[in-house]
Amino acid sequence: MDLIPDFIERKQGKQRVDYLDARLQPILGSTYGIMVYQEQVMQIAQVIGGYSLGSADLLRRAMGKKNADEMAQQRDIFVAGAEKNGVDRRKASELFD
Repeated sequence: MDLIPDFIERKQGKQRVDYLDARLQPILGSTYGIMVYQEQVMQIAQVIGGYSLGSADLLRRAMGKKNADEMAQQRDIFVAGAEKNGVDRRKASELFD
């Protein structure tokens, strides 16, 4: 909900759409670089974080339940996988946030 104003600004061309990684453009292009759908979270986990489909679903569920302990574990897994896929640790952490 916090990103609705950014979504509107980007859709109207008032705010520039930037992607932390070029691989995000096909996933987030239709939503102007904003993660709106749970499916987008799962795709990013797979493409950037190296998750399997089942693992990406576990991440999605942890996010939906706002389980802080599980999210802390998932952060470590995501960042490590992103680093293996050539993403800088800082960018991976920013993307996870």
